[in-house]
Amino acid sequence: MNSPLFEFVPAVFFKVLAATLGVVLLGWAGALWLFGELSGVDITGSLICTPIFAYMVHLWIVYARRDREPEDEA
Repeated sequence: MNSPLFEFVPAVFFKVLAATLGVVLLGWAGALWLFGELSGVDITGSLICTPIFAYMVHLWIVYARRDREPEDEA
């Protein structure tokens, strides 16, 4: 097992980031519809947490794929 512990796969990360940003935008739209406004703290917190959450989901997907692959035992 020579792969790094925290493997970064840009293609997976950017797909997850795009999906996460889509969910955040839907959340913002819902909050605007319900409450009529968004505070700066809501926007700042969302923009800080979105890439962190996307990276965690990215790691989950990468590790799930790695666990499904058969290991080469030579």
